[in-house]
Amino acid sequence: MAIVKNPGQKGLSMAINRERDRNGHVRIVVSKRWPDKSRFRRYCPNTTVAKKTLARIEESIAMGTWRDLKEELARGVEASMTIEQLADIYLREYCPIHNTRPDFKEHALKPIRAKLGKIEVQALRRTHVHQFMTDRSKEVSLATVNRSVAVLKNMLTFAVEKEFIEAHPLTRFRMLPEEMKALRVMTLEEERRLVDAIEEPTIAAYVALPGETGLRKQEGLNLRWEHINFGQRIVSVEDTKSGKPRYVPLSDYAIEWLNSLVRVIGCPYVFAQLDTRDRWADPRGPFEAGREKDGLDWVGFHDLRHFRATQWVMRGVDLRTVQELLGHSDITTTMRYTHFAPNHAMRTIAEVQEAEAMDAERVRATSGRKALVDGNSKNMSSSKHLILRKCERGDSNPHGVSH
Repeated sequence: MAIVKNPGQKGLSMAINRERDRNGHVRIVVSKRWPDKSRFRRYCPNTTVAKKTLARIEESIAMGTWRDLKEELARGVEASMTIEQLADIYLREYCPIHNTRPDFKEHALKPIRAKLGKIEVQALRRTHVHQFMTDRSKEVSLATVNRSVAVLKNMLTFAVEKEFIEAHPLTRFRMLPEEMKALRVMTLEEERRLVDAIEEPTIAAYVALPGETGLRKQEGLNLRWEHINFGQRIVSVEDTKSGKPRYVPLSDYAIEWLNSLVRVIGCPYVFAQLDTRDRWADPRGPFEAGREKDGLDWVGFHDLRHFRATQWVMRGVDLRTVQELLGHSDITTTMRYTHFAPNHAMRTIAEVQEAEAMDAERVRATSGRKALVDGNSKNMSSSKHLILRKCERGDSNPHGVSH
């Protein structure tokens, strides 16, 4: 959360600041250290409340009663804390330490904050979450709804551990049943048409790159120019879901689109906006306009990753290599693409059988040479034995040579 730099604002002390939240709203925060070095931090609805709160704290410190006030204010913030305020603390204190991709949690919490943000944490009931799931399922898939609820449950576990609440309100809460659908994948022609249909050139390049490399949505948005090696034709993916970097080769098509991009001075990101001089935060607008124009309404960002995986498998890349290129921690995730290569198993067995046949041929050839050598050795031994017997009898011509 960035502090709004406004040194000319009258009536604000060093302990009262204006901060801008993730939605761009300016909020007033009181931040003051207690004598025990712990920090009091509270969002206030206006500067009047902020000044009164700060005055109470300073007075209690002067009078030596600050411990009682500290306990009172702590009880007050826990009792009145809303889901939105808890989300701020969760994203600030928990996610950067325990998650390799905090942005995923932030994205999943957006609809939670929008629909449940004003509810106090102590007042949250299961009925609130059931209603959220009903309303949200009309807008997105059931799997997307479940992801948001899963993050909400984890955030409430964090609240229990922080002693903001005594009991978890969503214990054994059931998720929505997700329908297992067959994976639909774009063809090469559809993928190329989609890229050409996007009018914003930076987003067109952004869509082309995952289609060629299998990058995840956020991996592409966080890509920096320093991660691209044009000489070796490799992109280094640093900001990964697993936290482990991986290296993916670049095709001619990917390099062509990367070379078409304008580099924004002062911005290290590959997919940057000229007006903000920062990376694209949400490319959905140009992307959705392009897919609707091309009649590919069912395509999402992750479908570009599915497309690349199936292309690799269908063209004979082994599954272990595909796993490494996609960054799957478990090969069973990669195995879902095997049915896109119907001849994969037959080709593998045929290769094994061919190798076995070649080994068997070498064994037969070796055995044949050994038998021939053994036979010659036996013949030579027999001849030598016959000659010795003739010599013992006094035969003047033991070798049987005619003169």
